[in-house]
Parts: sequence; structure tokens; C-alpha cells
Amino acid sequence: MNVQAYILSGIVESYVLGLASAEEKMEFENMCIQHPEVLQARINFELVLEKQAMEGIVAPPAALKQAIFSEIRAEAKVVTMQEPVPVKNINWLKYAAAACFILLAGSIYWNVSLTNKNNRLQREYEGTVAKLADMEKDLKMISQNPAIKMAAMKGMPDVPGAFATVYWDTTSKDAYLLINNLPVPASDKQYQLWALLDGRPIDLGVIANEYFIRQDRLLLKAKNTQNAQAFAITLEKKGGNPTPEGKMVVKGDL
Repeated sequence: MNVQAYILSGIVESYVLGLASAEEKMEFENMCIQHPEVLQARINFELVLEKQAMEGIVAPPAALKQAIFSEIRAEAKVVTMQEPVPVKNINWLKYAAAACFILLAGSIYWNVSLTNKNNRLQREYEGTVAKLADMEKDLKMISQNPAIKMAAMKGMPDVPGAFATVYWDTTSKDAYLLINNLPVPASDKQYQLWALLDGRPIDLGVIANEYFIRQDRLLLKAKNTQNAQAFAITLEKKGGNPTPEGKMVVKGDL
């Protein structure tokens, strides 16, 4: 079995998202035991989902406790004891009331912060659920369409870790890009996808740099291409070029 093709078949995502059948789950777990790269692909995808779920969580304000005690110290007075002072002359109630007021204000501030944080987490959770729904839709589109052909694009010698996959629908002629691993481009550069036919490059569009920040889709829809023998990605100036001018990053045949 071609292990890399197995990883790119969508089984990793199906297993992690709970879409795989019982038979597929058993086979996948056996593959994880037999092939470390399959296990690593599973771990990588789980980390991506965890990062999306946890992104944006804000820690409690570290300065809150210090602010409360600073206020208490500002209200309190230091008394030098020259002689016994009658208890009835010390107005403890004033300082107790001040401390309670400050603690109450801190509690209100903290509760408001927690409410805002919970609202933010709820929005992030809903956004993550929507992303997972899109991923599930993309995976089903790939796995259930017999007209889909796959081009696994491997990194060039100077970027051996780079990898991306194109899924080309031979019926509709639509092309979909899965970015497995591409270095984040500089702000003045953009990746550009090309179909190759008899050595001639056909522009399929540039990849928005914002994708590497949000990663809000599993698959990116490229321009329609009627024919292709291979696909490649180059690093071009921002906005792209009508013909490749930048260095090639990944390339793969159908």
C-alpha cells in the first residue's frame, strides 16, 4: 500500500472527525501502529483542530489582585503606637467598608470580564463548528466523487518539507487545493497555483496570504482548468504573474 496516498485519501480527517466506518477505523488504527507517518499525520490534524478551538483564549488579568491591594493600602493609615489606644477610638468599620467596596468592585469587574470572555469563546466555538462542517463537506466531496483525480505536489530540493495536494474534478473541471505544508510567505509575496499541459503553465490563481492566518477552509477552490497533466505552485510577487517568474515550491503529476 502507498502510505502517502493513504494519508492523502482523507482517511486521517474522516477518522479524527468521526466520519469513518467501523472497518475504516480499525484499518486506520492498525496503519498508525505499522506506519509512524500515518500516526504523525493524525497527530498533526488533531493539533490543527486544537489550535483552532483554543485560539484567542485570554488569561485573567494578572494585575487585578495587585490593584485591589494597592487601593486598600492607599485607604489605610499607619499609626505609631506611643501608648495604649482604646479600641473604641479606632474606626475599623471605615476601613472594613472600604475594603468590602473595593473587593465588590473587583468582583464586578471580574464577572464582567468572564462574561465577555465567555461570549468570545462562544463565538469562537461556533466558528470552529462551522469550520468543521465545511471540512466535513469538503472531505465528502473528495471521497465520494469517482471523477476526482489527485496530484500530490512534493517540495523542491530547497524546500523538501513543502507539500500540497490538488484534487481535480475531471467532469466539472474544477480544481481544489489542499495546503498540507507550505511556509508562510512574506507580505510582498504570494503563492500561485498552475496547471501544466505539455509543459505550458495555466494560471489557476493566487492563494490569499490571509489563509495562512485564518485557515478557515480545508480546501481552496481554484480556477477551472479544462486539461492538465500536472500541477505546481510558485512563489510570485503579490498579486501574481500571467506566467511563472518566481521559484517553484511544489510540483506533482496527475
